[in-house]
Amino acid sequence: MKLDEYGEKIELLKKLVVNANTGRPKELAEKLGVSERTVRRLIDRLKTKNSKIEFDRKINSYVFKNEMKRM
Repeated sequence: MKLDEYGEKIELLKKLVVNANTGRPKELAEKLGVSERTVRRLIDRLKTKNSKIEFDRKINSYVFKNEMKRM
């Protein structure tokens, strides 16, 4: 994946997470057009950038922990 494509995938991932619309990793991979392993790498990348992200099983979506506390 080229660097600009990688950046685009990260930005789309952030939007989906903010909207709590990622689905499970397999669904997210389909939405982003990448493998499940790449999804995990992208999420790990967000975590290393101090984003507190976790999977919420109740809504079947990744969410930002700090965003949930504000609601």
